[in-house]
Amino acid sequence: NRTLALLSKMFNLAERWGLRPDGSNPCRHIQKYKEQKRERFLSELELARLGKHLRAFEADGTELPSVIAAVRLLLFTGARLGEILTLRWEYIDDERGLIRLPDSKTGAKTIPLNLPALDVLASLSRDGSPWVIRGGKDGRHLVNLEKAWRRIREKAKIPDVRLHDLRHSFASVGAASNLSLPVIGGLLGHRE
Repeated sequence: NRTLALLSKMFNLAERWGLRPDGSNPCRHIQKYKEQKRERFLSELELARLGKHLRAFEADGTELPSVIAAVRLLLFTGARLGEILTLRWEYIDDERGLIRLPDSKTGAKTIPLNLPALDVLASLSRDGSPWVIRGGKDGRHLVNLEKAWRRIREKAKIPDVRLHDLRHSFASVGAASNLSLPVIGGLLGHRE
């Protein structure tokens, strides 16, 4: 389905640019495979195990501090991976406890910061980089968490959990706290 979408986009652009005749996209009538929506939430036990292993990685230095901070911010904010990896210090409103993203998947977005998220941000150095989640190279943000996330989730015995599932878990904690669906949707930055 992803390959079909990519090819279709390429052929549509070729038509728009005059490289192919209009209506000649060969992907037009190809049926997509049926997909099942995946909803995975971490249980309290899994969250506790993940927290324990993040602390262990932090203590022994086997993962970059920025990797651990990124995972924690994903858990504590419900933000999307790209929003956390490209988060700049200038987007943090310390006074109000907010992240103010000028652009996201759904446009400009404000993310309230709870105490654990504020603690994560306070633990990070602001010197020398505009990025909250620093990469391995100076002046760059972290671009990929997949390998580190694979190591972390294997240790925490949650091998089937994707990074996006941390966003689902944030929402499920909100639901368990009796927050309404519109409030949870607002926290996640969903459009109405």
